[in-house]
Amino acid sequence: MNERDRRVIAEITPEAIVALASDLIRIPSFKTEETPLARWLAAYFTDRGYAVELQEVEPGRLQVMARLKGAGGGKTMMFNGHLDIDPLALGWRHDPWEPAVEGDRLYGAGVMNMKGGDAAMISAAEAIRKAGVSLPGDILIALVVGELQGGIVTVHML
Repeated sequence: MNERDRRVIAEITPEAIVALASDLIRIPSFKTEETPLARWLAAYFTDRGYAVELQEVEPGRLQVMARLKGAGGGKTMMFNGHLDIDPLALGWRHDPWEPAVEGDRLYGAGVMNMKGGDAAMISAAEAIRKAGVSLPGDILIALVVGELQGGIVTVHML
């Protein structure tokens, strides 16, 4: 492992990923109701220096694209996730909108599909940014809506 890789890995902590996933869980984002989460993420990325675009895919329905600029000359790497979550099952032991950690597990609405994955992707890009690593190409984080409708808005994004 080279020094650059060590610097990036040093920026990744389970606590930070759980904290970010918890923030995402607290914002309901059922199908057609993703805009509050998209706006929260746009502010999150803007505060950290990403180039941010909110795309309106239907009236009042937003998805977010965040670009971490590279040095130039390289290809863009895209992390593609989604904001919409499945309907909640019955029988929650906890408030689904208030994250709960039990042992090494995080519980909350959408954590498995796909707020945990979104937090992991964002954390990977953040580790690169915080480590001061400039990749040849950009990192594009595309957090789309409509995954439950066949991913049609990913096509819109492209």
